[in-house]
Amino acid sequence: MNPPGVPAADGVPVDEALSDEQRIRFFRWIVGVPAIAGTSGLPDLVVQHLMERLDEVIASDTLRAGLLPRAPHVIPQLMKTLRDEGYSSVDVASRISKDVVLTAEVVRSATSAFERGDDEGEIDLARAVTMIGTQGLRRAIANVVLRPIFDARGDTFSARAATQIWKDADRKARLCAALASPQVLDPFDGYLAGLLHNTGWTALLRAIDGFEDMHLNGAQLAHPEVVPQLLQRRDALFGALVGPWNLSAAVDGLAAEVGDQGLEGVESALGLTLRQADRLAALRALAPAGQGPAASVPTWATLPKAVQDCYAGLAAN
Repeated sequence: MNPPGVPAADGVPVDEALSDEQRIRFFRWIVGVPAIAGTSGLPDLVVQHLMERLDEVIASDTLRAGLLPRAPHVIPQLMKTLRDEGYSSVDVASRISKDVVLTAEVVRSATSAFERGDDEGEIDLARAVTMIGTQGLRRAIANVVLRPIFDARGDTFSARAATQIWKDADRKARLCAALASPQVLDPFDGYLAGLLHNTGWTALLRAIDGFEDMHLNGAQLAHPEVVPQLLQRRDALFGALVGPWNLSAAVDGLAAEVGDQGLEGVESALGLTLRQADRLAALRALAPAGQGPAASVPTWATLPKAVQDCYAGLAAN
């Protein structure tokens, strides 16, 4: 961090860690533990047993296999298509039109991205593809293809947290892409890094859902002695799950780095960008209703204009 009174270099935001109290509050937001609810501690042996079982899941290809619903082999195929610069809008529109959900997302992205006059008529799919451009198209397709990873049903930890996990992932992806551009990183790598980092949360909570014999509740998991250990396992699961997907050299390297070092220990440019996006997204989740961005983010004045605009435009809780 820069010394007090010394501004950050242009385009390089100050990276300020969340406090322990903020990390606890953010985890409570993720898992839906009310702010007024207390925390009930777990015996040390129970905490140790929980972490040992999570470590077994992290280390086992078989145990990890059922934690995310979309088959991993679909993801590399998608990414290869998205990174092909030689597509035509007509060809891409023809492929997209076979998927109703994807068609709707692409048209929605084009409609929301541009102000149109009444005389311009409806946006058809081919025009939408042209309007949002390569980066917009990549993001729209990635959202549709990757969103099912975060969906869950029932009354489990992962199901109750699914909406918040996706909301945080979307914010983190937008922020990470905005932060990547000034650092000459691929914004799409940043977007994917932010979007996929929360697969670690989804996998972690689904693993805990499977430990039915432990009879855990959200207040116990939100204990100050437990959350830091869960954060470590979240990052380890992200690395173990996303690393083999061969998304890009940068994202593959990031997954390995975060999996080994944890998000707080990263040193790569993309890793530092993801860490900053993760912290900003958490601050957005914790910001009191009606509080402006400058009051929510201690390092607001040091953020690049594009990042300030992105943060200010994020949806409310």
